[in-house]
Amino acid sequence: HHQSRQSSFLSPFRCAVTAHEGVTVLLLSQCSPCFSPGCEKCWNRTVGVAGSHPSPARGKDGRIYQKLADGLMRFSIDLLREVELQSNRTNVILSPLSIALALSHLALGAANQTEKHLLEVMHLESVPCLHQMLGTLRRRLTESTLSLGSRLYLQKGFEVKEKFLEDSEKFYGAKPKTLSGISQDDLMAINNWVKDVTHGKIPSFLQQLPQNTVMLLLNAIYFHGFWKNKFNASFTGPDVFHLDNEFVVPVEMMKAHQYPLSWFTLETQDIQVAKFPFKSNVSFVVIVPNHDTRDTSHVLENFPYKQLCRLFPREVSTTVKIPKIKLDYQLELNQVLSQMGLQELFMSPNLQKITEEPLFVSSVQHQATLELKEDGVEASAATSVVLSRSVSAFSLDRPFVFIIFEDETGIPLFIGSVQNPNPDAAPQIREPRDSGEATDANKHHVPK
Repeated sequence: HHQSRQSSFLSPFRCAVTAHEGVTVLLLSQCSPCFSPGCEKCWNRTVGVAGSHPSPARGKDGRIYQKLADGLMRFSIDLLREVELQSNRTNVILSPLSIALALSHLALGAANQTEKHLLEVMHLESVPCLHQMLGTLRRRLTESTLSLGSRLYLQKGFEVKEKFLEDSEKFYGAKPKTLSGISQDDLMAINNWVKDVTHGKIPSFLQQLPQNTVMLLLNAIYFHGFWKNKFNASFTGPDVFHLDNEFVVPVEMMKAHQYPLSWFTLETQDIQVAKFPFKSNVSFVVIVPNHDTRDTSHVLENFPYKQLCRLFPREVSTTVKIPKIKLDYQLELNQVLSQMGLQELFMSPNLQKITEEPLFVSSVQHQATLELKEDGVEASAATSVVLSRSVSAFSLDRPFVFIIFEDETGIPLFIGSVQNPNPDAAPQIREPRDSGEATDANKHHVPK
């Protein structure tokens, strides 16, 4: 898949590849001022909105970007926690940036308490010139890191305020497109657009489009990353992933025996944190409990994300194991966002900057995918920060949380948790460790 894109990137090398995509959509309905559940006018039309991801900056805007990054990181952690509470899936992948861009785009058309609550839930209420900053970030990320697209679909005859249309295009790059009114044709056009932006990875985002749709704000993101430091495909092979202290599942594990890795143990929280950099100023950060557990929900509690960059020591030669992973996660976020404090979006929000006619959000849908794999070798040296360590092995062989950051700003692009990278396989009873094998999480042996 993505054959032409990969060949242009890979020549003359074949190297480790990861691909990540995210799409978010908010569907809104137009209703009469009565807001009565039994009133047919309240259910006669629908609007939709969707989200994507921003980019970095320095200098005088540095402090503002720090506020933006801090707010989005807090939002990401809140979001993951709430999704994990409500989900029965073993693995989760979300694009908080995609969701935040969708909600921020909606906030552009919101007023009074609705706007206030949207910004508060995203922890962005203190960011000055928020829409301008997100617009700058979106453009910069698109130029350097991501494939990012925005669309604004409108039903024929639906009156939207000119200011909202202008600002949607200016800040979110969302050009208005008119829907044909033929449901299947519109659905195909929207899904084809998402498929194009995500390079074929999300081919059928929306399963249906209500006949009464009046507006859809859509945003999709695609990130295709190449590891900065080498993984040799000849070292990849079968191994096990510890689900807990009783069961394991078989996995294909990528291995490297002298990988330049920056990582540390946070004793206060009993976790290990490691950073695997990509070539495009983006890093894959993993947070792993020091003990085998299925429950990673506590991992991000009191996590010092503001100090994260300063905590990473200089890279040291490390024996590394990291499983091949393929995740695809789709969910409706109505209940999650309601639990986070946005119940009014689904009842009677103030969206008067979009139109004078009352609207409400009928559905918020999100889909994200992640694939971690390697197709060969690419070597390069890298160093970062200070400090050094004497530990020589890092194994991603038990449940973990991951965050994909944009390095310059610390903006979280994706966040998720992996409880079982091979959910289709039957769990096996874990063999007892032999006496020669260290039980300390810092000293996992890497099978040759």
